[in-house]
Order: sequence, then structure tokens, then C-alpha cells
Amino acid sequence: MIELLPDIKVPSLIVVGADDTPFLAASDYMAAKIPAAQKVVIPAAGHAVNIDQPQAFIDAVLRFLDGLDARTAQKAAS
Repeated sequence: MIELLPDIKVPSLIVVGADDTPFLAASDYMAAKIPAAQKVVIPAAGHAVNIDQPQAFIDAVLRFLDGLDARTAQKAAS
């Protein structure tokens, strides 16, 4: 399945905890392979980022979603 990452055609956010050592390289790989993916590393968080740092997780997701809204608005105005 990992070979299909370049085929993802939707906006993608990769969130990883800075202390989630086993998954840091995997998140780099996914961010590099998924076209236009955004990656966010949350400090002081392990694998359960949303539990370890809930507000930082929410903030990252909201920034990502706000960026989608801005791109949609730009396309509509064109």
C-alpha cells in the first residue's frame, strides 16, 4: 500500500509527535511521497499526539483546515 502514497489526490496532513521516535522517519517518508502533503511535528508528544498535546493537535488541524478554506476561496474568486 505504501507505493500508492503518490496517488493520493486530496489535501493531506501528517501529524507526528516529536517523541514518537519509531514513526518520525515514516512521517518524513509519507510527507515526501504524498503530493503537497503538510507535516506537523508536535513537541512533547508521543504516538498519541491528540492525547499528549490535545490543544497543539487541535491547533495544527485547524490551521490545516483554514488553509483549505483559503485555497477554496481563492479558486472561487478566480
